[in-house]
Amino acid sequence: MESKRLSVCILASGSKGNAVYVSDGKTSILIDAGLSGIEIERRLLSKNLDPEDLDALVVSHEHGDHIQGVGVLSRRYNLPVYINELTFKAARPHLGALHETVHFRRGEPFSVGGLCLHPFSVSHDASDSVAFTVQNGTEKIGLATDLGIATQLASHHLK
Repeated sequence: MESKRLSVCILASGSKGNAVYVSDGKTSILIDAGLSGIEIERRLLSKNLDPEDLDALVVSHEHGDHIQGVGVLSRRYNLPVYINELTFKAARPHLGALHETVHFRRGEPFSVGGLCLHPFSVSHDASDSVAFTVQNGTEKIGLATDLGIATQLASHHLK
């Protein structure tokens, strides 16, 4: 069976909020949710993307411009939140209850539906900040936000 093309939609990028929608047509994830839940819903709908179709939230690090809407979206849409342990500990007071928490480890790929995510370390002033490559079998994208410096590791993953 042939994989569908990856689609990427930048809903927000910058110090006021970050949220990136990634889908292969079957599995849809949001990497970071750094705006209010209502604002993320509004932006998804403005792009003809239904928040009900999301399968998971994935968190890069604990800063507010990356996690503001994580808790409410997780609760509202019964979404698992993929987050590394150190980031979870730092973000926990700001997240509230989550539908489900799935811990990943940097450097170890994990899957959400048909998407394979590879988290890797980046230079940033957070507990365990990561960037991601996302692959569906035939295509691969790289997503690195708040990249302090382009380390050799980051450059390698984002080739």
